Amino acid sequence: MLKQRVMTAIVLFIVILAVVFLLPPLLFEIFIALVIGTAVWEWSRLAGLDALPHRVLFLLLTALLFAVITHAPVAMNVVFVTGALFWVMALVLVCCYPAGKSVWAHRPGLFLITLPLFLPGWLAFMTLRQQPYFAFHVLTLMGLVAAADSGAYFAGRAFGRHKLAPDVSPNKTWEGFFGGMLACCLLTVILALTLISQVTDLEAMHWLKLLLGAMLIAGTSVVGDLFESMAKRFRDIKDSGTILPGHGGMLDRIDGLTAAAPLYALLSINLQQDFL
Repeated sequence: MLKQRVMTAIVLFIVILAVVFLLPPLLFEIFIALVIGTAVWEWSRLAGLDALPHRVLFLLLTALLFAVITHAPVAMNVVFVTGALFWVMALVLVCCYPAGKSVWAHRPGLFLITLPLFLPGWLAFMTLRQQPYFAFHVLTLMGLVAAADSGAYFAGRAFGRHKLAPDVSPNKTWEGFFGGMLACCLLTVILALTLISQVTDLEAMHWLKLLLGAMLIAGTSVVGDLFESMAKRFRDIKDSGTILPGHGGMLDRIDGLTAAAPLYALLSINLQQDFL
C-alpha cells in the first residue's frame, strides 16, 4: 500500500510541475476546474446522492454557480476570509462530533456546505495564478500541505500515542499533528534561506510571520482532512473515490489543500511585498 501511495505521489508531483510550468493561464484554470469538479462529484455521494442523474445535475448546478460567483464583482479578500471562518466552524463541528450532526448531517446542510468547501479554494488558485510569482506560490502552498501530511504520517507512525480526533479519524495522533507542524516550519526555513533575497536582514518579526503563517496553513489543512473524514465516517465510506491508487479519491487528496488555499492566498497577497 505504501509503495502504491508513493508511486502515485511521484506521478502527481510530475503532473503538478508540468501544469505549473508548462500550461498557459487558461489551460491552468481548466486543469484546476477539472480537479475541483472531480472532488465535487465525489462530494455528491457524501452528500447523499446515489443516482447518476442526480449527481450529474448536482455537478452541473455547482459548476454554474461557481461560474456566476467567479465573475461577480466580489472582493477576493472577502471570499478568503469567509472561507477561513468556515474552517473555524468546521473545526468546532469536528471537535463536537458525533454531537452537532443536526447542524450539517442532512442533504440541505451538505448541499450548502459545497460552496464554502470548494469555492474559496477554487478562487484562491485563480488568484495565485495571477500573481507575479505564481509558480513559487502554488508550489509552496502544495509543499506546505504535503509536508503537513507527510510529517504527520511518519511522526504518527513513529511516536503516535495520543489520539487527535478518535471519533472522526482514529489513526491521527497529536504526535503526528506536531510532526506535520515541524515539517512545515522546516520547509519554510529552507525556502526562506534559499529564495528570499537578503535573508540575513530579516528581523525576528519577519521570521515569526513566516513560521506562524506556515503553522496556520498546516493546521487548516488538517482541519480540512478531518472534516472530510467526519463526512465519510457519517456516511460509513472509507474513501471518497478510487481515481488515485493508494490515496483514494480526488477529494481524499485535496481536502487539506482546498482548506489551506484561501488562507495561503490571503497571507501571500498581504505579505509578499515584505519578502519578495
